[in-house]
Amino acid sequence: MSRVLVIGSGFLGSNIAQEFNDHVVTQTNLTWIKENSRMLDITNEKNVNECFNEIKPNIVINCAGNTNMDFLEKNPHLAYSVNGEGPRNLAVAANKNGARLVHISTDGIFDGMCGKYTEDDKPNPINTYAKSKLIGEENVRKNCPNHIIIRTNFYGHHPQNKFLFDSILSKLRNREQIIGFDDIIFTPLEISNLSHMISELAASDHVGIFNLSSDEPITKYEFCCQVAKTFGFDEDMIKRGSIDDIGFTAKRPKNTSLINTKAKKIIKCEIMPLKESLLKIRNSL
Repeated sequence: MSRVLVIGSGFLGSNIAQEFNDHVVTQTNLTWIKENSRMLDITNEKNVNECFNEIKPNIVINCAGNTNMDFLEKNPHLAYSVNGEGPRNLAVAANKNGARLVHISTDGIFDGMCGKYTEDDKPNPINTYAKSKLIGEENVRKNCPNHIIIRTNFYGHHPQNKFLFDSILSKLRNREQIIGFDDIIFTPLEISNLSHMISELAASDHVGIFNLSSDEPITKYEFCCQVAKTFGFDEDMIKRGSIDDIGFTAKRPKNTSLINTKAKKIIKCEIMPLKESLLKIRNSL
């Protein structure tokens, strides 16, 4: 039975923790404590070392990070501290304690000029968030040989309705018009499907970078339409639009679709198609 330390008790971290119910799991959070959890600031090296000495984990899964792109564009020091130096502290501690480190990165490290990126394609981040995430990747590779870096994008139903899927569903229920970007392309996975894949990789002996993604690229507009269709709403409420017309502070890459061939060769968990995933969510609500 492994001792698993899941850094971050957010949407993804909580889902991943459930995949290790046959092991001793401890989750961390920056500001509060619940059962089987402790507080941890990954930017504090002393705090990290104390946590590792206490838990003595065999597997560490880092889901912590700040993803608020526009905020981080105005506060780069926070981006590099949390998303860059935080992973370095975890990697050093994991290596020192003989633990395996699984680090969750992002498809956003690419510039989005061509899409269908493999693990061997050279990243070219175009905003502060992505630059800080790439530094985090580099710090993990340099400081912990026994690592997995996962580049991904995900969706799912959040109990507090905080993310993309719930925002779309809420607007559809309220009959609000939605602007679906037809120039933003991605390959997202449903969160429980992704969590299972992550747990499988964590328990393996493989090391290096892995793309975990769906098989087919889709635009944000098409994604919105699929949600509407699955949940029985009028697709006419969704209007085509361009991200260029939105005044975001941070520049967004337009095509971050990933190629998952490397992961599919070793992972037994099947990738759930979008339509099937959305039906699963619908039936669970």
